[in-house]
Amino acid sequence: MTRSRPTRRQWWAVAALLVGLWVLLAPFSRPLPGGETFSFEATPEIGCRTPVVGMLGDDHPIGEVYTSPLPAQGDPVADSAVDCTGRARFRAIVGGLLLIASVALASRSSRPVDQPAP
Repeated sequence: MTRSRPTRRQWWAVAALLVGLWVLLAPFSRPLPGGETFSFEATPEIGCRTPVVGMLGDDHPIGEVYTSPLPAQGDPVADSAVDCTGRARFRAIVGGLLLIASVALASRSSRPVDQPAP
């Protein structure tokens, strides 16, 4: 029995499966609100739980943020809670849709092809 090469549809199914699992299971972070302008280098972030855990309960991590714009060392800080539940639900929906798409692609490509009668 010879093995056939994977089809393009099967490759897409595997890719959708991997991306869907990553979106669904990987923890993510949110920027902390604060006095500093947004930049990728300077904006502090707070870690949220995985989307599967975060969508089931309240995911509100607390972090310290500066209360004044353009903060310097020693400026006053306040505790601020960041709501991660909405983003977790969004990521869970997108990840679930990707998983469903991968199953649909895999099941559709695994059907045997009808051979014409000679």
